[in-house]
Amino acid sequence: MEIHYLGGIFKHGLAERRSAVGVGTIAEDWGWMGEDAELFLHAAGPCCRLFTWDALALLLRGYARPSREQGPLDLERVAEEIRCHYLEHGELAVDWLEGSFTLALLDGQAQRVMLYRNLVGSGFTYYRADSAGLLFGSNLAELIDAVQLSPQPNRDVVPAFFLFRWTPGRETLFDGFFRLLPGEQVCWDARGLTRVQRQTFADLRSQTIADDAAVDALDETMEHVLLDCAQLRPGTANLLSGGVDSSYLQAIWGRLTQDEEELPRSFSIEVDHPHTWGDTDYAMTASRALGSQHTLVPADAPYADYLLDVLASTAEPPNHVQTAYFGHLARAMIGQGVYSGLNGYGADALFGQGLSNQLHNAALLRRLVPPAWLRQSGAWLSSLLGWTDLAAAFRLAGRLNDWTDLHHPVNRIVAFTDWEAVTACFGVAAVADAAAGRRSLLDRYAVPDDPQERLHAVDFLGESMDTASLWTTLFNRAGADLFSPFLDSRIVRLALNLSPHVRFRFRRPKDLLKRALVRLAPAELAYRKKLSFGQPIFEWLAPGGPLRPLVDRIAAYEFVDAEVLERVRQRPTWFLYSLLVYDLWHKLFIDRSLPRPVSDAVSRATTVREWSDRPLPYGHSSE
Repeated sequence: MEIHYLGGIFKHGLAERRSAVGVGTIAEDWGWMGEDAELFLHAAGPCCRLFTWDALALLLRGYARPSREQGPLDLERVAEEIRCHYLEHGELAVDWLEGSFTLALLDGQAQRVMLYRNLVGSGFTYYRADSAGLLFGSNLAELIDAVQLSPQPNRDVVPAFFLFRWTPGRETLFDGFFRLLPGEQVCWDARGLTRVQRQTFADLRSQTIADDAAVDALDETMEHVLLDCAQLRPGTANLLSGGVDSSYLQAIWGRLTQDEEELPRSFSIEVDHPHTWGDTDYAMTASRALGSQHTLVPADAPYADYLLDVLASTAEPPNHVQTAYFGHLARAMIGQGVYSGLNGYGADALFGQGLSNQLHNAALLRRLVPPAWLRQSGAWLSSLLGWTDLAAAFRLAGRLNDWTDLHHPVNRIVAFTDWEAVTACFGVAAVADAAAGRRSLLDRYAVPDDPQERLHAVDFLGESMDTASLWTTLFNRAGADLFSPFLDSRIVRLALNLSPHVRFRFRRPKDLLKRALVRLAPAELAYRKKLSFGQPIFEWLAPGGPLRPLVDRIAAYEFVDAEVLERVRQRPTWFLYSLLVYDLWHKLFIDRSLPRPVSDAVSRATTVREWSDRPLPYGHSSE
């Protein structure tokens, strides 16, 4: 059974009374018909708990618990306290909660819908609104189907998509369809739509954790997080790549489940290609070292099949090439009786990115060579001698806090792109605006004006949490859950309260995680060479490659420069991959020239049958 939710509020006269979903599922639905408006909510799946009290309904997705309290999860208590506070004060009480959750509160009497996602609630919530109502759901493709209008591309974010293979922040590729941001509350009522940022990184900062207590604090916190996952979904398996992040999760998970009769389960995708054979060995050696029962899931269908699957089922572009496999992986796990997984995504952004070494090197040179003219001379001489890395470090030393410099690591991190091609197609100003748009997330979340802080935060806010959420959508679509323990607010809080020399140790990314893993597993598992887990995508895109027939059928788009297109067709780059993804997305959802099964969201949202294209923006909005 697919795990999802869909709800909304609509004024009368613009929508009909919704019909029941069908025998056997009506108990999972809630609806309220008032004099002026109608509200409805459908939820399915163990991680989508629906609580109802006459004219009031509360959806709790994921898991939440009171701060600083241990013991078993008690979602009923959490829901009741949220209800009582709302009835007394008319607001969502969220500051007292930790975990990874999303809330949707629907009040029939007040004709109000409130959405909230904590830092960081697992999975996406999308919404579309105008002066006549709001529709929201956990799957963008389903939301598009439910609204039943002809969606239009969001042209303003196309440069950002080609720069980051994703649209960071609230905006999606569809005009008028938005993501609920972590820490954000969205409310629709008589005033229209309002948005408020309820939680930022600043709210998670408190007393600095002592350096000698950091490893113990990490272990203890992660144990509490994984215990909540185990209570919510017993029998969960880890997605074990063999990297430090997933290996650490496997080690803690194995310790928590050591009294069970069977070994803990782990899974990974296997692609039979020389480029990826090392990834398979990486996962298997980690499994043997950690004592898991590992399953390799072959991905032996053409990559195009997986790519079309992720696009058609989520309406979102896969930032990571490997994202295309996650629906297939979830279905394979379900076939073996495993209905939930753990993944280690987000750890790099919290505990140390490899790109941070560039900042360390530049900061060191800035201290050793204070005069700017001398650093400029050092850059010139290094370039002359062919020492490109040293030359780059000298140049960066002079602009460590210049966030507008497009060569700065803050702008380059998780930007897998062909900068030259994107600039040729959209222009220098559009590229600068796209980079600035992603950086604006740093100010929204009150990230300090420090190079290391901003580098890691832009990774976390602009890529990590979105990729993990999209993986969750793919698992949910298949009928499984996916937990991201490193995105739990308790882990994020811990990372933000580490001292800088522990969190960002000089030239030793993820040192804290590695030291924690060494206490639980062989040292070579923590300190072996990191793999990139890349796919031979350029080979597949090249002439004669399996993706080439799709490349040859890419439609003409006005923003694509002819010379750029000819160049990347002959020698594929990330621009060609992004163009292919955009082309397939456009054909699936905009011009509908590729067939796509319409989700059963339509049968759950007959209230919106008569929605038409109405101008946006809608109502009024406050930041």
